[in-house]
Amino acid sequence: MKVAIHSFWPRPQRSALVILILFMTTVPGRGDSTITEVIQERCVGCHNSEEPNGGLDITNLPSDMSDLETARKWIQIHDRVASGEMPPESEEKTPVQLINTFTQELAVRIETAESRRKDVVLRRLNQSEYENTIRDLFEVNVSLREYLPKDNSIDGFDNVGEGLAISAEAIQSYLRAADVAIDAILGSDKPPQKIVHVTNLLDQKTHDGKPQLESQIGKMFRKTDDGIAIFQSGYCPTNLVNFARLRAPAGTYRGTMRIRAIQSDDPVILRVYGGDTIVGRRENHLVGFFEALPNQWTTIEFTDVLVESGGTFQPKCYGTRDTRKDADTYPEPGIEIGEITIEGPLDPWPPKSRGVLLGEIIPEQAGVSELKEIITRIAPQAFRRPASQLEIESILDLPIRQLDSGRSFLDSLRTALKNVLCSPQFLFLDESHENHHQDNPSTINVIGPHSLASRLSYFLWSSSPDSKLQELATTGAIMNSSTLVDEVRRMLKDDRSDALTENFMGQWLSLRDIDFTSPDVELYPEFDELLRQSMIDETQAYFRYMLNENRRLIECVDSDYTFINQRLAEHYGIDDVKGLDLRKVSLPPDSVRGGFLTQASILKVTANGSNTSPVTRGVWVLERFLDRPTPPPPSGVAAVEPDIRGAVTVRQQLEQHRFDQSCASCHRWIDPPGFALENFDAIGGWRSHYRTLGEGVRPSFPQDPHTFAWIRYRYGLPVDASGVTVNGDPFDDIQSFKNLLAEHEGTISRCITKKLLTYSLGRRLGFSDRAAIQLITNETMQQGGGLRTLIENIVVSDIFRTP
Repeated sequence: MKVAIHSFWPRPQRSALVILILFMTTVPGRGDSTITEVIQERCVGCHNSEEPNGGLDITNLPSDMSDLETARKWIQIHDRVASGEMPPESEEKTPVQLINTFTQELAVRIETAESRRKDVVLRRLNQSEYENTIRDLFEVNVSLREYLPKDNSIDGFDNVGEGLAISAEAIQSYLRAADVAIDAILGSDKPPQKIVHVTNLLDQKTHDGKPQLESQIGKMFRKTDDGIAIFQSGYCPTNLVNFARLRAPAGTYRGTMRIRAIQSDDPVILRVYGGDTIVGRRENHLVGFFEALPNQWTTIEFTDVLVESGGTFQPKCYGTRDTRKDADTYPEPGIEIGEITIEGPLDPWPPKSRGVLLGEIIPEQAGVSELKEIITRIAPQAFRRPASQLEIESILDLPIRQLDSGRSFLDSLRTALKNVLCSPQFLFLDESHENHHQDNPSTINVIGPHSLASRLSYFLWSSSPDSKLQELATTGAIMNSSTLVDEVRRMLKDDRSDALTENFMGQWLSLRDIDFTSPDVELYPEFDELLRQSMIDETQAYFRYMLNENRRLIECVDSDYTFINQRLAEHYGIDDVKGLDLRKVSLPPDSVRGGFLTQASILKVTANGSNTSPVTRGVWVLERFLDRPTPPPPSGVAAVEPDIRGAVTVRQQLEQHRFDQSCASCHRWIDPPGFALENFDAIGGWRSHYRTLGEGVRPSFPQDPHTFAWIRYRYGLPVDASGVTVNGDPFDDIQSFKNLLAEHEGTISRCITKKLLTYSLGRRLGFSDRAAIQLITNETMQQGGGLRTLIENIVVSDIFRTP
């Protein structure tokens, strides 16, 4: 059908006619659609191609929703109208019935378009899942991520199928990863040399045999009857060079050190590093922090520390003042270190994984039948379902030919294992082969028992099903809802459920980005390694507590408790918390802490290292807790950059920014939560004034009490954390804002439900999934609103069992 649109039509009406014709031609029988009526009469005047409000030009918006971006914009229109935001209040109020009909008709069209493009996407294992699966299948710990394809994040998570593409390069990556995994599984041909290295810092020698630290005795270090006293938190050449020179084999090691604090009434903290601590070109890491008690010898122990060949250890102080010239008379606190013992590798030989793979088979006496026995046993575990005879034969074809041609049994077994670990059945979570048709034809089509076991296992453990889940899948008992609930509770008590904290919570709350920026050392001289680690520990411990104790979802926003140690307590200004150990602490009624929003880790990942932005933090809150994604700013609108000299606050800049009509519609949502968090600086500390490197008031202390760095920042303009929510509710600070936010418990719970569902299913959620999200949310709220209850309700829901 051809339609002429004459130029005598005014442009907005002409565009509305285009919309009308498009809907008439693409949706049969709906030419008199309420959608077209509302668009023509209520929308086009503001959202046209000349000056589109909010950057939305509805006159050029296609009606064909097969394109994801087009569908997203129509969903945005639906939601804005359904929420009452649009059309705006005018002299002629839009009838409620017209609005209801509009949203109902548009919802039908969105769902229809979504169902046409909704294909089941095969989801491959991401890096974490692959590594964990190898660990649990063969009982071996091996680092494989550096060999695996990169994971892309979709809708906030790296386990969503659409982001896990496969390519020729990815195949090569899996071949390399399989080789490394098989090497670790089989282990070395002979046992590694066991080392028990007993030493002392005084014993360390240079390459030519001279005492390593002799030149610094009396300067940096003090010689004692039992060893050396050190005072350094900064540069500290206390590497165990003698151990490095042994070129000890790679593996896990145990270490002990005799230590005591000197010249201090309080414990002094020692930190230990492992790996390439001398040159720093290869892997090195923090082993841990340890307390040295005053004038009392203590033997500290660190175990299961993975060290590469040629690696070593380095002890140094934390939180002490350094000296470089007068150690013998230096009066400040330090740590005396006596005897040191390093022993390992601790890994058993042959490795346990070799026994898991071979069982009682002796490779030198094995042949084709033994090869078949191993693969017939291993393949179903690797595929997470029974393996067909054809699959077994395909895996064994080349290895058997290798055996027949004279290759060794282990070489042929390597080929067979590589076939398994690089097969689609292992790399992909394929649920299509096992669709389970229930007896009642009116009920939904669900995935089969083995697929359900895998979905549950990768949700809670980021790993393959264990023997209990496999047994329940084989018998079909896992299809029972009460069995699923029992399994959820069992699995959450297992250490493997830490993966839910690391992978779900770590992405939902952006905790993985903790090191994305480094705080400016001049603005934040108090930021150090222990504070950073304590930040992470608090957020992880808080989530685990909510999960274990089934705490209400609203406690994600606010609560009267948190988990801190002395370092984090000092950062928060909380008294009477001593020591390195994290513990649950009750917060006073007027505390600004409690909930995720005001935890230092969250406040750090939502800042850029130097400054905070209400826009960044506001967008983060909207997306993580209110399920309100923010579109990118209109082209041509400059971003608001903080004034690092402190002459103008970001709030003052945003006030000018909001005069732009295309910006105001989003900023009325973004700015309130961002402003409410302005009392927190870029590392989560409380502030009443912004820090600046320009003009301002000098702090009363010349050095930071934790790092002893010289203070160079000044206190600048005062912070204003007040605002008005999009609903017109005023707030003065973060406490009053959190009170307002807590009134939206249903919205917050629905948002968390959606996040957990996206992660558990490994796919994007669409418009048609909203009813399922709401149903799960309602059921959870009726049952007390607990986090574990939500997970249980997700697992027994229809959507969790649907392909």
